Amino acid sequence: MNRFRNWLLHIDATDPEIQRRGKILVSLSIGVVIVLLTVGLALTLIQPTIGRLINLTLATLVFVASFILGKKGLVTIGGYLLIILTTIGALSGEILNPTSPFNAFYLVPSILLASILLKPFQIWVVLGLCLASIFAISQLIPPDIRTSGNLNLALAHLTVLLIVSAFISFIGAQSLASALTEANEARRRAEAANQQLAELNNSLEQRVTERTAALQRLSEEQQATLARLEESIAAQRNLQQTIASLSVPVLPVRDDTIVIPLVGAVTTDLLAHFNSTALDATERYGARTLIIDLTGIALLDTLAAATIVQTATAARLLGAETTLVGIRPEVAQTLVSLGASFTGIRTAATLQTALFAQQRGGSRPARDAPGAI
Repeated sequence: MNRFRNWLLHIDATDPEIQRRGKILVSLSIGVVIVLLTVGLALTLIQPTIGRLINLTLATLVFVASFILGKKGLVTIGGYLLIILTTIGALSGEILNPTSPFNAFYLVPSILLASILLKPFQIWVVLGLCLASIFAISQLIPPDIRTSGNLNLALAHLTVLLIVSAFISFIGAQSLASALTEANEARRRAEAANQQLAELNNSLEQRVTERTAALQRLSEEQQATLARLEESIAAQRNLQQTIASLSVPVLPVRDDTIVIPLVGAVTTDLLAHFNSTALDATERYGARTLIIDLTGIALLDTLAAATIVQTATAARLLGAETTLVGIRPEVAQTLVSLGASFTGIRTAATLQTALFAQQRGGSRPARDAPGAI
C-alpha cells in the first residue's frame, strides 16, 4: 500500500517546488476523479441524459490528463488546464442562464487553483483571464437581460471579489514560496555544515573549539529555519481562514437589503460561518431584508434547515425579515420529508422575483412560507 501511495505521489522533477505543486495537482486530480466516478456517475444515472454523460466523461478525462501531467512534472500545464476548465464551466453557465448572476462567481475557484498550482506571479495572469471573461460576458449578454437580472451589479461585485482573492492568494503563495526557498537554502547550508563537521572530526585535537562553534552555528540555523517554517504554517492557516470567509459572500444589493448565497457542499463549518456572517452583515449594513439564495445548494439536511431557521429568527431580532430564494425541487422535497419548520420566513422562486416584490411591496419582499416546507 505504501509503495502504491509513493508511486502515486512521485513527481518526475528535481525542483522541490515543482514536486510540492505536483503532489497537490495529483492529489486534487485523484480526489475529483473519484468523486466524478462515484457521486457524479450516480447522479447522472438517476436522471441520465446524453449531455450529462458527455460532461461527466469530458470532466473525468480532463482530470485524468491533469493527473498524468502532474506525474510528469508538467505542473504549470496541468494547473492551467484545470483553471481553463473551471473558467469555461463558469462562462457556459452564465451564457446558458444569463438571468442568474451567480454562475459567474464560479470564476473564484480559478484564483484558488492558481494559488496552489501555479507560481505566485501567475496568479495575476489567471486574474487577467477571469477579468477578460467578465468583460466578454458583459458584451455577449444583451443589456436588457443584464439590467433585469442585476447582472451588471453582480459582475461588479465579482470583479472586486476576484481582485481581492488574487491579492490575498498572491501574498500567501509568495510568503509560502519564500519560506520554502529559505528552508531549502537552510537545508543546503545544514548539509554543508554537516560535511564540515565530518572533516573537523578527522582534524587535530586543537580544533575542538572550532568544531563546537560550528555546531553552535548549525543549531542557530536550524532554530531559525524552524521559526520560518512556523511563520509559513501560520501564514497558510490565515490564508485558509480567509478563503473560508469568501465561501459565504455578502452582497448588499440595496441600502436596506443584503443577499447571501450558499454554494456547494453544506458542511458544519460552512453553516457556522454562514450564521455568524449573516448576523454580522445584517447589523453592519442595518439591513431590513436578508435574502438567502439557495440556488447553488443541491442538498440540505436537518442541521442546515435548523441553522437557516435560527439565522432568520436572530435576524428578525435585529430588525430584518428573511427571504429564501432559489429552492430547487429536490431541496424542497427533502425539506418536506425532514419536516423543517420555516415559520415567519418568506420565499421566492428567484432573486429577481424577491427584489421586484420588495420594491413593490416595501417590507414584504415575497410570499410567506408555510409553517413547514
